[in-house]
Amino acid sequence: MTASDNLLPDITRPDAGTVLLNESPAHRQVEVEKTLTELEHARWPKGLLSLSAFVSTDGETVLTYTQWANGEADREFMAGLTGAEPVEYRLYRSSARENPPVPGCVVVVSVEFDGPDQQRQQLWVDTVFDAMAGETEPHPGGISGHFHVSVDGTRVLNYAEWINEQAHRDALERSGQGTVGSSPGWRRVQDFPGVRSGGFRRYHLLRSLSAAPSTEPSEEDEVLDSPTDWVAEHVRAYVESNGQSGHLYQGWPTLLLTTRGRKSGKLRRTALIYGQDGERYLLVGSNAGSPHHPAWYLNLVAHPDVTVQVGSDKFTARARTAGAEEKRLLWQRMTSVFPLYDTYQAQSDRDIPLVIVERDHRQGHR
Repeated sequence: MTASDNLLPDITRPDAGTVLLNESPAHRQVEVEKTLTELEHARWPKGLLSLSAFVSTDGETVLTYTQWANGEADREFMAGLTGAEPVEYRLYRSSARENPPVPGCVVVVSVEFDGPDQQRQQLWVDTVFDAMAGETEPHPGGISGHFHVSVDGTRVLNYAEWINEQAHRDALERSGQGTVGSSPGWRRVQDFPGVRSGGFRRYHLLRSLSAAPSTEPSEEDEVLDSPTDWVAEHVRAYVESNGQSGHLYQGWPTLLLTTRGRKSGKLRRTALIYGQDGERYLLVGSNAGSPHHPAWYLNLVAHPDVTVQVGSDKFTARARTAGAEEKRLLWQRMTSVFPLYDTYQAQSDRDIPLVIVERDHRQGHR
């Protein structure tokens, strides 16, 4: 465990499965600071990976951001610390500058919808990313954006890092429309259907504690292979030969994907046909045209940190559903690998998802 008064938490640390977040009145700052001091020498609640406290620039609010190992978030601990029930989030999608400067301000953007809808949460985030991609001259003060979706399906939270508070103010003023950019895509963000409320608050770090990250499954974390016999046989051959047998399956390139079960919390492994877009791997949740999404897709929506094996190359990665425009551009790439995807989409009433898997470069090859 390490303690720091000036280092922000690693929002994308691969072992964090859950985020619990509270925004509390300023008078809770004393209790939060006391707890941070005690945790330097006391036993941590099971599963706690980091605890970071922020104070709003207007001095009215304390933000408590905690990261937890999968399935071990202690809501009681957080409620006692902050005096209110925390909101549970999972990190969905992030963007950050290369060789970023040290952030001087964190801007937390909150959006609430008129009812639970997990796909709508993700679509709103994807719409923001489309708007950011349309910026010809992004404001130089922006450093990163980390978009979280609440597990109850009703909210999105963006934890955004800026070089300082003034840079964020300047970006809003420059856009002239209350957004941090001025591309046409921001109008779609502002007019997005079903948004009940939204707003932002600027924060400065008060203090942060973090445990050393662990990216490997524990010894007791057994990996369970697909319950479908022929898929399980394919997986076994792939693993036992270290990818020499099974990478090409009936002429199609395949990889092994290990996800965390959204209900059981157990690791689940399956074999899937893949395509590529540069360094990114592409998957299709076709389920042979079934009206239901495959289990592996539902798992990665809930827990986007995954493990992948392509041939003999094993690595950790983050998976996400492609936005509508991304899917349109990449779909043909997948049908060129496996033409039946068009047939499956035509016979299914659901929008078959295309998944983008991006390697965690910090971890390298294993």
